[in-house]
Amino acid sequence: MVSLISLAVVFAIQYFEHWRSRTPNGVVLFYWLFLLIAYAVKLRSLVAQEIHRSHLAYFVAFTFGVALAALEFILEWLVQKKLNAYEALGSQDECPYEYATVFSILAFSWMTPTMRYGYKHFLTQDDLWNLRKRDATVSTYGAFDKAWQSQLDSGKKRPNMWIALFRGFGGPYFRAACFKTGSDCLAFVQPQLLRLLISFVASYRTPHPQPLVRGAAIALSMFAVSISQTVCLHQYFQRAFETGMRVKSALTAAIYTKSMKLSNEGRASKSTGDIVNLMAVDTMRLQDLTQYGQQLWSAPLQICLCMVSLYQLVGLSMLAGIGMMIIMVPINGLIAKGESTGIRRGCEYANMMI
Repeated sequence: MVSLISLAVVFAIQYFEHWRSRTPNGVVLFYWLFLLIAYAVKLRSLVAQEIHRSHLAYFVAFTFGVALAALEFILEWLVQKKLNAYEALGSQDECPYEYATVFSILAFSWMTPTMRYGYKHFLTQDDLWNLRKRDATVSTYGAFDKAWQSQLDSGKKRPNMWIALFRGFGGPYFRAACFKTGSDCLAFVQPQLLRLLISFVASYRTPHPQPLVRGAAIALSMFAVSISQTVCLHQYFQRAFETGMRVKSALTAAIYTKSMKLSNEGRASKSTGDIVNLMAVDTMRLQDLTQYGQQLWSAPLQICLCMVSLYQLVGLSMLAGIGMMIIMVPINGLIAKGESTGIRRGCEYANMMI
């Protein structure tokens, strides 16, 4: 009953996205992918049990269902919707990300044609595609201006720019945090699987070895975890860099728009250099903050996961290593400070000699 309901929901999503969207729905693609994986495992079990000898009709029907699911997955993934004459206008320089599937986004395969062309030819500006609509300055400035106007209309004496930035660009940044969390957690799953694999290999030196299926499952799990960690990490970087770019372009456009509306008194209080400094240097610092600001919570999370892993391996002996790490923090700071002082004095001496 549950499978029939899920199939009905998936087919309904497919029907609507066929008429309203140019790209296959990510939920539908993952549904068919996971369904094929589950069916493949079950089909392998049926073949191992030789069900085709006792229940031939059931085996044939199940195999036919697997073939239909594979055909549906291939058609949904690889066969793109044909554009009409109106939708095809101006699509020559369109960014491939706009119509990329979820698998293409995760694997960055939407860049493959350009990378292949750049390997054979020298790329120029005419060979590159246009910006995505959501990355254009018109879109980013519009999102920030809308969020900023809501701060001005709230009646606060001092509107909060951080809240406006989070309202305008917080969605992709939150998804980047989710990918970062998954990457950090998977980074510590791999050593646990390696410990299980070592235990599996060592069991063959005993009279009671573990089954081969367990070893194959551990190896496949290590491969899947490694792939998933890489995908999550690169998706985090992609969304963090995109958010920083959008913040910089939106603030640059907002400062420029404000500078065009300054009164004579305002122009007297702010020089051209101050305005250019705000548009170039300060916005760049905010862009860097979005790229590396996730480390404020990611680093403590990684330390906690590492401590838990060490406790499982060596017990309370991990406290000795943690103590040495804490002691070495100020020592490393003093060493770095001494090196920077020596470099600065060397530069001053070199300048005097010159």
